[in-house]
Parts: sequence; structure tokens; C-alpha cells
Amino acid sequence: MMNCCCFTIKKKVKKDDSADAFDKNSSRVNIISTNDIGNSKEENPTDIQKEIPAVIDIASINERATKQKWNVSSKFDLLCLDRILSPLKEYALNVELPPKTLSIENIYGYQGIYSRRNLFYPLEAPSAQPILYFAGKLAILSYFSIKRQVFYTGHNKQITCMAIHPDSKIAATGDFGSPPTVHIWNIPYIERPDGKPADEVKNPYLILQLDKRFIQTVSMSFTRCGNWLLVLALNQSFQSEILCYEWKKGKETSCTFCHDDKVFNLIVNPFSRKEFVTLGVKYIRFWSLDNLLHPTDNIEKNQNLSVTHVSGAYLKSKTFASGTIKGDIYFWKNNLLSVVCNNIHKGPVTVISPLQNNNFLSGGRDGKIVYWNEQHQPINEYSMEGNPCIRAIDAGGLDGILWGWGDGIGRRASKSFKGINGFKNRNSICSNSFLHEITRSNSLLTVGSNTYSANANNNQSNNNNNNNTESFTEEPIDEQKFTDISYIIGCEDSSMYIFSQIDREPIRLTEGSYCSTDGYELWGLDTHPLNSNIFITAGDDGYVKVYNLERKELIRKKNYGIRLRSICYSPSGINIAVGTNEGSFFIINENLEIIISAIIDRRATIYDLAYSPNGKYLAVASHDNYIDIYEVESDMGYYQRFMSCRGHSSYVTHIDWDINSSMIRSNSANNELFYWSLITDPTKSVDPTSYRKVDWYSSKCILQWETKGIFGTKVVKNPVTQEDIEHFLSPCTVYCCDKVKINNDLQLLAVGDAFGNIYIYRFPAFSYDMQYQAFHAHGGPVANVKFAVNLKTLISVGATDGLVIQWNLDNV
Repeated sequence: MMNCCCFTIKKKVKKDDSADAFDKNSSRVNIISTNDIGNSKEENPTDIQKEIPAVIDIASINERATKQKWNVSSKFDLLCLDRILSPLKEYALNVELPPKTLSIENIYGYQGIYSRRNLFYPLEAPSAQPILYFAGKLAILSYFSIKRQVFYTGHNKQITCMAIHPDSKIAATGDFGSPPTVHIWNIPYIERPDGKPADEVKNPYLILQLDKRFIQTVSMSFTRCGNWLLVLALNQSFQSEILCYEWKKGKETSCTFCHDDKVFNLIVNPFSRKEFVTLGVKYIRFWSLDNLLHPTDNIEKNQNLSVTHVSGAYLKSKTFASGTIKGDIYFWKNNLLSVVCNNIHKGPVTVISPLQNNNFLSGGRDGKIVYWNEQHQPINEYSMEGNPCIRAIDAGGLDGILWGWGDGIGRRASKSFKGINGFKNRNSICSNSFLHEITRSNSLLTVGSNTYSANANNNQSNNNNNNNTESFTEEPIDEQKFTDISYIIGCEDSSMYIFSQIDREPIRLTEGSYCSTDGYELWGLDTHPLNSNIFITAGDDGYVKVYNLERKELIRKKNYGIRLRSICYSPSGINIAVGTNEGSFFIINENLEIIISAIIDRRATIYDLAYSPNGKYLAVASHDNYIDIYEVESDMGYYQRFMSCRGHSSYVTHIDWDINSSMIRSNSANNELFYWSLITDPTKSVDPTSYRKVDWYSSKCILQWETKGIFGTKVVKNPVTQEDIEHFLSPCTVYCCDKVKINNDLQLLAVGDAFGNIYIYRFPAFSYDMQYQAFHAHGGPVANVKFAVNLKTLISVGATDGLVIQWNLDNV
């Protein structure tokens, strides 16, 4: 039994008639005065900021700064690039489109930051259970049991909220931008495991563009009858407004000021055609939609409740439960406060999810999930591995609509709507095999020594304190687990789990990397030099993670307790070099179990590492403006620094080796291109033009002769809307690049920019007339791109969205 403190609001009725309050004897709660509401502890402003941060568009700032630096209004001064001399080797000029194109194969991760109610599985497909969510600029329909994903790619900016129509045929997604847009589109699904689904949704049903005064869509929901779409948007003054759309006509029917501060959630009442609730900073209001939007609660009776409400949900008893920023749960009956349970979570209650029989789950920033019984009493709790913030919990009922709550209302809006892609007409109520009731005797939530680890495939890792490496063995997927889902959980660390009635432990579905606006980012990426199925990432969350391309899953990870920035494999693939944000780097084996060596020669971030092609040297680029060269005795040997390259006037960002392991080129943050020789004999002279005679092993440096054609104005065409989005690329807004040799006649160059786009060029791309293919998916800067050795796959990682995207390299 959990300890909680609950109280009832005193009413001018007899004590026995207080049916809405908890029973004092049976619930074992303390009845206290209403004067104690909200006074147990102060609200933390940081917790509020983490829900909707003040987002700064770094890419736009860099773009403007670049234009001002070169003193031009519309074009980058390309003449400065002519100072980079060409190699002596002659290259045939070919400016045509590359014969290869990219298609998204799989996305690792989930948009768990700053968003709520972004995880659904409303469809009852014949063969596999899909899960609908969003990440970056993409809405994703994932069939984890058959490892297949379908995407909606119509957004040009990062998606921030999502809603599902009561008939489960249509989805709506809103984004961040000035002005933001709302896209309404059909949800595709797979008929059979051997079906051939479209890679993306080709035609949106409707695109709504909000007024320019808005900067972000925060939350949205279709009304219970399905006729209207309610959108909660944030304006430039960080005030909240509610917009109501008659969505089939694309018509805005009303717009109402909501609150003079941030509002986090808009939740519709499944028992009413037109009622909904909004939750925000020191704010909660109950609304009704008639001809106009208007509140229905009694503000005078609730005016003393100056508490920030973050999450909420309607229960089967028609009670509304809301979670506060301080960890309390409020229960509302007939729009009036009935009961309060204090200190359920340590920190904000970020999600409340109803279950089928008046039970519900609450999740918080403390990483705990609390199970509540039919009497609204907390009886069990479960702690997720690593205690990540719980961002979404979905039990498949679409807030009770798919369980038949309020069925008498009817959904007239889409009775005659068949959808663009030919959806089947399905019963809106889920079958018993689809969702199993969680009862107290058969609860997946356990406490005390019986608490399970949130590691589906390796429960022994928590029992060994000396080795916290988590390895996930390859097991055949039991599709029955996916048909017997109880609920799905999305966490802020970009991970997603399902709880199944078959296994009383969570099953990890996907995992990216934890990122946030307070400095946690993902930059480290490398592919295995010999194994075409393996790649590795390192981020500020301290984790090194190993993924398998063929299995499309995380296979190994380890937390080193320090913020990581860069990573690379040795040429043999046996060792891995990892750079940190504190000036140190360390060498580990490929199983992540042994730290072979740890070296601290600098005091600031290690931005790049690169082994020489012969494996004898390791180059380390740091924020101290130095490049340190270490001699490697053997794979298990000693690393000895024998050279430091000093000359850059800013920190070093990228380094490349030549094929003979005798020369290095480097870029710095202020757009310098340097060449370095490893010749240390003072009696031997170095030819100053020798760099023009060498062939380079890699092409990570964004500023080089071979990449002169990637700068300037570039156009990215939206594949859904066919809209042309123009971006200005300079060395300040291009973050990464990599090349691959397909055959003797074709080499390709992949480029990632600060706007979340990836470009494919022919290599070398030294002409300003180079044609290219452009693709968008990431919700922020593309931190790194890397081709796999199979010549068929490109991996990209997002600096701020934490996503890892696996791209297929296809023929045009």
C-alpha cells in the first residue's frame, strides 16, 4: 500500500451523502482542511520550463550571422572558397543528379521531450498491432512485431503534438514554427505481413495554417462526436489560445483566449460531444463548445486552487483526474474539486492514462508508474530502469472512446467518410483479445523486492555492480505478445516499452538518445569498419549504444557516467575510442566491457577522433584548439602522445587522414582549413603543396576542395505538399558530411545541415552547379552522418531530437 495524503472538499450536505469523496475507513487516508490545498511545497519553475521550453532556432541565427559576416543580403560569398586549391589529380566534372536516392528504413527513438499524449495504438489491424507516434518532422506508424514502419513526411518543422479521430482512420499533427501548421491525414495500415505498404502517406487530407502570431501548437484533440478539431496554440507572447476547426471544411469556427501563461494539455470529455478541459501554469478550466467556446466551471469556487496542472484524463466514473507540477493528483466531479492526493510522485505528474474498468495509471518525472484501483486509491508502483521521465502511457482505448464510453453520442462527422486510402470499416470497440483488463490480482505493477527491471532481455545486469553493460540477445519475436498488449509507455530518454500480459516485465521497443534544451545532445556516431550490420553512438546522456542494422534494434549499451561527444572504431573494429566533454578520452573494447586506457591531456570537449588507416595512430581534436596525435602500440596496447598540432585560432571540429597515414587535414569553428604532416625529422623538408598530391581516406571535413559545391542557397522539396523550402548553407550551417565509394565510376557525398536536412551529391562536389537530392526528417540539426560498409545504408543522428535514422541507398 502506498502512502498518500488525500482530503475532501467540505460541502454543505450531510456527511453520509458525500459519495464523491473517498471512504475514510476503507481508503486509509487523512482528511485535512481545504486550506492546505497547494501549500505543501513550492512549485519548481524549472519543472515548468521543462514542459514547454523557450525554443531558440539556432539554425536561423547561424544563417543570419553568416550572411552578415560576408556582408551580403541573399547569397554566400563563394569567392572565398576559390582560395582552396584543387588537388593535382584531375577529376571529371559531373554535375548531374546522383543515381542514388534515400528512403527511410527505420527510426530508432521516440519524441519523448516536452510533449504529452503523443503515443497511440488505436487501430486493430488484421495481422499486426501498429503503434502511432511522432519523432522529429515525421509521424510514424510502427509495426514492431514485423519490424516495419510507415511515415508521414509532410511537415517542414518539428512536430509537437498529435491527435487521433474517434473513428481511428484519421490523424492530426501540429508543428513548431511561425506560423505553425496542422496536418490532417489518413492513417495507413498493413493488411498482411507480406503486404506492400507505402513508404509514406502521399496525400494529406487537409493542411491548416495558423495565424502568424502563433509560434507553436501545444496540444490538440478531436471532439467526442468527431465534428471539430480543437487546437491549443502558443502565441509570440507565450500566451495560450484555443482554436476550433470544423476540420472537414477546413474552416476555423472560433478562437478564444485561454490563459496568459503556458497551457500544457487539452483533453476532451469522452462522455460529452462538446466538452473539454485545459491544464496549465496555475490554471485549470472546463469548457464547452456551443456556437462559441466558453468555460463551464465556477471560477469563484476554484479561484484558490493556484496550482500548475500538467496532465489529466477522464475516468469511467466520469471523474476527471489531473496531475500537478508538485506530484499531487486532483479529482474533479461535475467540474468541482472533490478529492486531492498529495505527494504521489516526486516532481511533476506528467501523464495520467485511464484503464478500462475505472482504474488508471499515473506517471511522473520521477520515473515511476503508479497503479490506481477502482476506488481511486494508489495500490502499486513500478520504477522504470534509470528513472526516466514518463511522457506517455496508452492503454489502447483512445481516452475511453474505443472502449465504448459515451457510445450513445454517436460520431456523425465521419460516418460517410471512407478515407483516401480505402480504410476498412471496423468496430470502434476493441475485442477482448486486444486489451486485457489489469486487475489487482494480475497487475503488472509490483513493489519492493519483486520489482522487475525494465530490461526485457537481460535481467542479470542489475545484479552485477561491477559490470553494468546491458546486452540484448537475439530472440524470435512472439507476435502474441503484441496482440496481448496491456499498455505502452514512452519515456523522455527516447525509449518506448510495452507491457504484455504474457511476460510480466516491460519489452523494449525502441530507444534513441536523451536530448534536451539544457545542453544534452547526441553527436557521436560511427559504423563498424568490417561488420556491415553494426553502428555505434555516444551522447551527452553518458551512454555508448550499439545497434544492429539488420535486426533494427539496440543490442548493447553502457553508461559511463560522463557526457560523451565523439566516438570512432579502430580499423580492426576491436577497439573504440570515445571522447568526452571534459577533455578526456578513453579506449574500450567492442563489447563495451573493458576500459583499455583513459587519457586526460586537455581540459575541454573532444570534438572528433580518428584512427589512421593503418591503425598505428589516433588523432584527437579538442576545444583547446589542438590536435593531439597518439601512437598506438597494439589493439590492447599503450597510447603515447608524440605530437601536438597547434595553429587553429578556434576549436577543431573535424579531422581527416590520408590513405598513407602520413597527413591530416582539419577544420575549425571559425572556418579554417589546415593541413598537417607527421614528418618530425627536422632534417627533412616538407613540400608545402604536398597536400595536393594525396588521396584522402575520409571526408569528414565540411570545408575542403571536394565540398565547395555544397554551399549557397539550397532548395528542399516537401515530398507530400511539393512545397519548396529554401535554406542558405554556409560552413556555419553545415554540420557534417561523409563519402562512400559505390564503384570505380561513382562516389557519393552525404551532407547534414542545421535545419534537419540531408543532401546527396556526386563526389567530389567541387562545382557550384552541382545537382543534389535533399531529404528532411530530423527535428533539429543533423549532428553526424555515416555510410555503412555495405554501401547500401546511411545512418544519421540528430543533435537535439536524439533520433537515429537508418536510410536505404536506393537506385533512382
